[in-house]
Amino acid sequence: MASPLDASQQEDRVVLLDAAPRPAADTAEPFIVASDGRVILTYPIAESDFERFGPFDPDDDPFCAVLFADAVFHRLGPPGDADLSIHPLAAQGLIGSAVHEVVNSSLCAEIATVAAGSMATGPAAPARRHFVITFQASTFECVASDYTIIGVFGAGEIASREAFALVR
Repeated sequence: MASPLDASQQEDRVVLLDAAPRPAADTAEPFIVASDGRVILTYPIAESDFERFGPFDPDDDPFCAVLFADAVFHRLGPPGDADLSIHPLAAQGLIGSAVHEVVNSSLCAEIATVAAGSMATGPAAPARRHFVITFQASTFECVASDYTIIGVFGAGEIASREAFALVR
């Protein structure tokens, strides 16, 4: 017999987000800068996206910076690409080194239920979306109202500097 959590996970549908650069499969890991409600993730982009998001100099190691607005949840940790099959969303189409959105997210529903119970009055919270970005050694998940590609930069140090400037 399926538990209620199992039933809600059946609604989760993973879709690829082609507008964001794919993470590089075999290089540096992502970097997160966060403040209350804002999360910025920087990560190295896949070489296959260099032309689409470039041009870059031959010495460049391109990184992108992605802002998640009105974030209420984020995490970075296992599993990585090699053991992605253990992730609860693997059966719904989660793949390695890619950017995804989870439609009909059970995590968003759970967060909305908790938020509704803790806020008797006040302004309505913005609609939440569940994003998942998979990397070689880890997986990033974030529940936020939206995402914006801040930019694609020639090096990780530049992307990180931009991220820090935007969370102040």
